[in-house]
Amino acid sequence: MPTTSYRTKLDDRSLAVLTAIVRLNLETGRPVSSGLVERGMQRAVSSATVRSVMKRLEDAGYLDQPHTSSGRLPTDAGYRVFVDRLLAGWSLRRHDAPAGLEDQVRQGVRRAAGSQDRLKLMAGLLSRLTDSLSIIAGPAMGEAVVQRVECYRRGSGRVLMVVILDDAAVRTGLVTLPDDPSEQVVTAAGRLLSERVAGRTLRDATAGLPGTVDLVDTPVTRCAVRLSRAGRELLRGADAGEIQFDGVASVLGAPEFQEPAPLRALLRFLESPVAMRDTLAQLGERTRDGFGVWIGQENPVDALRCFTVMTRRVALDGRLGLVAVLGPRRMPYLRALHGLDALRRELDSPAIPPLH
Repeated sequence: MPTTSYRTKLDDRSLAVLTAIVRLNLETGRPVSSGLVERGMQRAVSSATVRSVMKRLEDAGYLDQPHTSSGRLPTDAGYRVFVDRLLAGWSLRRHDAPAGLEDQVRQGVRRAAGSQDRLKLMAGLLSRLTDSLSIIAGPAMGEAVVQRVECYRRGSGRVLMVVILDDAAVRTGLVTLPDDPSEQVVTAAGRLLSERVAGRTLRDATAGLPGTVDLVDTPVTRCAVRLSRAGRELLRGADAGEIQFDGVASVLGAPEFQEPAPLRALLRFLESPVAMRDTLAQLGERTRDGFGVWIGQENPVDALRCFTVMTRRVALDGRLGLVAVLGPRRMPYLRALHGLDALRRELDSPAIPPLH
């Protein structure tokens, strides 16, 4: 997780005022006035004291005043103080998770288990848990071992190819052949390919799918060659792992996305699965203990500096994958942290430490 060098060491009163401002801003999405802070703190301090503290926080870079007559908004540094305080007491705060959260996560993970759409289902689960856009990057599959290849004729020259891996993961693709072989020919060609690649890693199998089949030229061997060429395209990129996302509507309703710049940045990020995967890999490499939070300008990826991004390594298919939640800098931080932590504990891997 990135670290921040604060310009000023905050005393207890300053921390209390800053925390109240962040909480009120998260709830309302608006600049926060001194009067609202005073009421939020149940008049534990006077209005004059609140105004004085807010001015010092602004001078130190923790608050910003958009207009002369408006209230204050937290800066990236202000949100960072808030998040770090949440994390500092996480071993106790974990027990304050919303009622029913663990059951919701357990049921969601079990529904996803064994499904070909398991990552998509888990992305939907994580989005509901965090009220944010969720992204799940599956583990690299290059070392997974191919169990078998199955091919099914779908008519009009179309063939469904199914590659079954050792951890029950499945890669599928619909390919179109220049002719329309019979069902018997397709099935036999699939068996021939399966014999060639079964027992090899996915990476080796992809490289080893033959461009020609050095057997007697028959309808089956000709079909096997064509399926083999299509299979290379199907499996190419599988080493990087699958990526799924959900919850776009969760963030598009936020006031921040009524502005064109954040909206364009989000859409550009989501339009390329390869770029998404590369970006998450870059963030994952910069985390400590598999967990990271980047707020606004802290993000090393220029395109994501409008947002807050949290990343978490989790166990997927017996290997390490990465989950992320993305939202405006005014993210529901506590809810997002609880959702990520509950998902990590349900998937549970001894190689992945808790948040703190």
